[in-house]
Amino acid sequence: MALFGNQRAKNARAEAERRLLEQRMARIVEALRKMPDTSPADAERLHKQIKGLCSDKALPVEFKRQSLEWARVHERNANMRETDRALRTASRVATWEQMRERGPAMNEARKFYAKACLLGADEDFRRAVQRRFDIITLTGGVAQPGPTRAKPLDTAPKTPNRAKQDSVAPAPNRAKL
Repeated sequence: MALFGNQRAKNARAEAERRLLEQRMARIVEALRKMPDTSPADAERLHKQIKGLCSDKALPVEFKRQSLEWARVHERNANMRETDRALRTASRVATWEQMRERGPAMNEARKFYAKACLLGADEDFRRAVQRRFDIITLTGGVAQPGPTRAKPLDTAPKTPNRAKQDSVAPAPNRAKL
């Protein structure tokens, strides 16, 4: 009889471990479902949560690998979206000649761009962002208040306007002739 009780305890323990494993897998899947539309800060938080949940050695290796890969992809995409949003803002304020607002927007874009690159952004995205950085940097703020080498100070005397001179005699009236 002792063997049957011991077997039941093992079965109950195995069943409890299986349920705990399924709950952990369900929490990982739920976190992955939340990630596609989150901000980069929330995506990073969820990614860390998934890493913590995947530390369990009882989880299947393939499930852990795919979960961590998808978490990284979602976090990368969130950073890419925020990079694009910050670059649009920087482009808009640069076009409006608001250089004080352009700098912080460019810094924010650089921060998200660096994070996206660390998470494995592809080469096309990198080149496109670098082009946009260059374009935004060259946009606006080019009007110089004083003379430059390209437009030196004009020191030549002004030509007088001969049409408005008072000393010219009026033309004779031909209607009286």
